[in-house]
Amino acid sequence: MVFLICFDLPRNTKHQRKDAAKFRKRLLQLGFEMKQFSIYEREVKHVATKRKIIEQIQTELPEKGEILLYELPDRINNLQKIILGNKIVELKKQCPQMYII
Repeated sequence: MVFLICFDLPRNTKHQRKDAAKFRKRLLQLGFEMKQFSIYEREVKHVATKRKIIEQIQTELPEKGEILLYELPDRINNLQKIILGNKIVELKKQCPQMYII
């Protein structure tokens, strides 16, 4: 499963910019990777890890703004495409396979 977190945090005051930067840095510490400036993703394999991440994010929310957390099953995440101009690149993550001979 992949967590996709999207957020829109206010950046009007110095305090709000500091809170937004702190939140982004914390996402990186929690193992998220930046896809875009306000969209981060992280692969999660265990239910316990999933719960722990959600708890961490809930305790460290900025005072204002909107944060959305999506849980994407692997089969959906593996269908994502990158569109650059006229090119479309399909991202297909291969599941680990084991062969027994």
